[in-house]
Amino acid sequence: MTELRTLLDAAADVVPTNGINRAERAVATARRVRRTRVVVAVVAAVLAGSVVVPMASRLGTIEPAGPGETGVPDQIYPVPLHAPSVGEGAALGQSAAYLLGGVPSADGWFGESCCHMAVVGASTDQYAFVDLPRMTDVAGGGALNARLAPDGRVIAYATADGVRLLNLVDGTGRTLDAPQGWRVWSVLAWSGEGTRLAVATGDPAPGAADEIGLATVTVADPPSWSVPDLGIRWDGSTSAVALSPDGAQIALSQDGELRIAPVDGGSAQILLTGIGMVNPHVAWSPDGERIAALGFTNRRDQAPAPEGSGAAWFKGRFVEVADGEPGLFDTERGVELTAMLGFSGNRHVLVLVSPSIQSGPYSLERLEFNTVERSAITQLAEGIDPHQISAAASLLEIPPRSSNQPHDLTKAIAPVVAVAALVALVVVLMIGRAWRRHALR
Repeated sequence: MTELRTLLDAAADVVPTNGINRAERAVATARRVRRTRVVVAVVAAVLAGSVVVPMASRLGTIEPAGPGETGVPDQIYPVPLHAPSVGEGAALGQSAAYLLGGVPSADGWFGESCCHMAVVGASTDQYAFVDLPRMTDVAGGGALNARLAPDGRVIAYATADGVRLLNLVDGTGRTLDAPQGWRVWSVLAWSGEGTRLAVATGDPAPGAADEIGLATVTVADPPSWSVPDLGIRWDGSTSAVALSPDGAQIALSQDGELRIAPVDGGSAQILLTGIGMVNPHVAWSPDGERIAALGFTNRRDQAPAPEGSGAAWFKGRFVEVADGEPGLFDTERGVELTAMLGFSGNRHVLVLVSPSIQSGPYSLERLEFNTVERSAITQLAEGIDPHQISAAASLLEIPPRSSNQPHDLTKAIAPVVAVAALVALVVVLMIGRAWRRHALR
């Protein structure tokens, strides 16, 4: 700086009347320009922040549930990456219509991580991630390891201590403590009245010494645990388990057979045989009078279709519990039935269908027994895993509500930040240019 000042002094042949030569003026001007740029940048940042910060503050907030209609939405949209989280102490404030698994979440501002669980509100278009601390991790399971209560108010999930219940409406939680020496590793089903749960016990790891099995537990204080005798050992290869509405009986589809047994002891019955053994599903009707079973094989030969139905074979079966009278359900040719979520009323089931198998787009539809008559309930957007959905059973009995896509504020904030930064840069450059012109006069 000393050498530069000396050169400027030597080059300055005119000294202004105020006693400051051109070199000193140039140095002073440069310092003012630098200070001005800093001030302008700070002002621009404050102005941009006044727009960005209020928007960013809305990230992670829950919209209050209004007095509007309650029901499952007619469309499930992708969960916003920066959707809020709910859990103990952070309530959703309403029942949930669906519990979704395998959902990506934000990792910082621009990254993503997988896989998480999320809920869809029953009375507003509120999407939120679910925080379930200490949930048992089923190695390689890849399935939704939690279940939504029939009324959508509670999520049940397995922990090292037993079964944890998260109340979505008020954010409270409590544990159904497992008996001494027991390990619960998955929640499989709720009873229709929400009074009992079916769970998987033991250690699912290959070669583990702790033998796996089925058990039930009452949602009471204190809880009551039982091990039903279904006549066969449950091998853990299927989660096709259902409870009767009152929780008094349990149903299991395994090895192509549908079995039922009292939860507190008693002999088992085989109600159906020849059920497809790939990806089976079981559901019990709200009135307790029938059970639906869905399974897949390499051939569509489970049962012939009724004449005039437009189908060749039927994958779905149902049976009257009282007399064992069987029946059928499936979709017409060209539409693939891939999963069953439960009953919708007493003579319809809610099924997952797509134009061709495993290709989507998927929709949840209400299918009538002994026919191929169906009506759309909920459309699934691309990216929603159709096999990791748990529904609030009571909401499946009423018409779906209209829904709108949830707002993803990160998409709105990103362009605002970019524009604010550009404006700040332009302002700094313009002021700097003006000061340079002033210095050269």
